[in-house]
Amino acid sequence: MNKKIGLQPGTLLYTGDKHPAGEIPVTHYIYNSESFKKNSFIFRNNLLIELHPSHVNWLNIGGIHNTDLIKQVGDSFNIDSLILEDLLNNSQRPKVEIREDFIFITLKMISHSSKKNVYEYEQISLVLFSNLLISFQENSFDVFDSIRCRIEKGIGRLKDRKEGYLTYSLIDRIVDNYFIIIDDLEERIDDLEERITTNPKKMNFDEILDLKKELLKFKKSILPLRELSSKLRDSDIEEYLGENIDIFLKDLQDHIVVVTEATESLFNRGNELLQLYHSTISNGMNEIMKVLTMISTTFIPLSFLAGLYGMNFEFMPELKFKYAYFFLLSLMGALFLGTIYFFKRKKWW
Repeated sequence: MNKKIGLQPGTLLYTGDKHPAGEIPVTHYIYNSESFKKNSFIFRNNLLIELHPSHVNWLNIGGIHNTDLIKQVGDSFNIDSLILEDLLNNSQRPKVEIREDFIFITLKMISHSSKKNVYEYEQISLVLFSNLLISFQENSFDVFDSIRCRIEKGIGRLKDRKEGYLTYSLIDRIVDNYFIIIDDLEERIDDLEERITTNPKKMNFDEILDLKKELLKFKKSILPLRELSSKLRDSDIEEYLGENIDIFLKDLQDHIVVVTEATESLFNRGNELLQLYHSTISNGMNEIMKVLTMISTTFIPLSFLAGLYGMNFEFMPELKFKYAYFFLLSLMGALFLGTIYFFKRKKWW
């Protein structure tokens, strides 16, 4: 985001990580209830797309770091520079923008990399016209394979509906994938809770801080979805999404509510983990101090007697008593056992 400071609004600048100067895949899906066609090519200098009015047109662009490509898309489909600026900004919060000829939707797609054991965030932007859906991705990886499979095999509702239903399907698939991330985060929290309560270690503190950072990043990506889902159900954009789609948008909104509530719960549990860690460590230290205190208390009267009779005054009484040594040992033993009995009875030991 700091890259954009001082630049005028509408400046096309990709704010994400640097990408190698590789080729950007572009795929054009053309389908209806009777046919399916897929055109795949690599963007080099020109973006030549032929739309089919009687079919659903889905143009998927697998990379947004090439500003020349984004500018060409904007010029070809009359997308204003402010929208192009937003889709190039990979830290853009999820939102919906309504324009005269199209609607713009952006949100985060999150995946868990088991090899790196990290969560990868990718910005997905959708521009929906009355006869065309353009999807922009930071990378070619996504979670839309099941949707592509249904389109290619001509099964489900997708083949009979227009671009608006396809837009809903893509968003719904992204939201459904959040549940997988939530389950994974929940397992991490459960595992940390168990380890902290049984055997807390210094490394647990670092794990909790890393988890809290992850939860905060996840929360920032999820909470704005409530506003997004509300805007999608606005009557002003029904002409783009199509008729009879409100029931699906309501289901999507219900999913988003569940996701946001689960995210809030996870975030709160993350904060509680830190408190649990400190409490467990404090309890452990208290137990140690308790044992040391009881040991010290047990030996205080014995130390007193040993110190008293260790003084070398000439006229001290009992010094010449024949059984004084054994009597003193017995007294010290009785005091020792009596103190332990007192602690046991009070259930302090």
